[in-house]
Amino acid sequence: MDLGREALTKFGIQLEDEGSHPFDPDVEWWNESWFWDWFDASGELAGHCRIGIHPNQGRAWLWLYLFRAGEWIALEEPRLPLADLGLATLAYDRWGLRFSWEPKQALRAGRLCVEGFGRVVAGKRAGMILPVGVDLEIEALGPPHSQGRARAPGHASEKYEANRFEQPIAARGSLAIAGEKHAFAGRGERDHSWGPRAWNLEWTFLVLSGEDLRLQCSEAFVSGAGRFAGGYLQRGETVSLGDVRFDLRFDHDAVLAPFAGRFSAQAPDGSRVAGELEVISAAEIDLTHTFVPPQRSVYRRALLRAHREDGPPLLGWLEFNRFVEKASEGD
Repeated sequence: MDLGREALTKFGIQLEDEGSHPFDPDVEWWNESWFWDWFDASGELAGHCRIGIHPNQGRAWLWLYLFRAGEWIALEEPRLPLADLGLATLAYDRWGLRFSWEPKQALRAGRLCVEGFGRVVAGKRAGMILPVGVDLEIEALGPPHSQGRARAPGHASEKYEANRFEQPIAARGSLAIAGEKHAFAGRGERDHSWGPRAWNLEWTFLVLSGEDLRLQCSEAFVSGAGRFAGGYLQRGETVSLGDVRFDLRFDHDAVLAPFAGRFSAQAPDGSRVAGELEVISAAEIDLTHTFVPPQRSVYRRALLRAHREDGPPLLGWLEFNRFVEKASEGD
């Protein structure tokens, strides 16, 4: 696959966008984040990690979720002092928590490392605090996809660039849980976003990855502005999607299996991917501290298997955010 500079910048993302960006000092909720997810071919070993910064709040935010054979371990630190974070490699090393992202080749390859202690939130050891670790070499499997500068209210900026990209990846290395090291080889997705972040909205995000097809699509509902949807489809060449649809039935009382339903995504040339979504397992993530005023939402990320209409199943992730007061009204 050609991942030269021209191919990498096809959607307007530049090599310099690997790192951090200038931010508007007048926007309290300016956010910049780096995110990775991964899964093996069996769907038994998986995880995702987010490193985010709120520069005008002086805080950094890490989460790491590891999944193995029905057990979830969560490490969440949303209020780390930003002054303790080295922005060049997102490096932090304090009080039993260590993490870093080392870009070895901008937009092409890097190394993600995390060490700390997480709580088991699902499985036979639920409630226990266990040591966890991630050491993964990340390699791009396609260009970073962007839909251009953010335009939705609460996410756009007139003075500073606000943007994001999504990129399919391969991941190889090791995951450690309770002192047991597991060799890992698989696929996933990463993203990087920067700009104002109005968190008080609902969204659905889906990413799938297989040998012959990779897909990312999402939709968000912004108060006063309507629906925003998009993503990419990669079958050799990567193209932007023209239409995205989700038909999901939610069960907010079922944390491990919170939805069922279908999806469809279509490119402008008529290329279409659709199928039934089967949840393998899911976990709830804390977003309370991002809302004004702070409140609980139903924010979950699920490892899943997509039974598509035109080929073998694909593994991937679906996340959604819905507000409790709306969810309680029924689906």
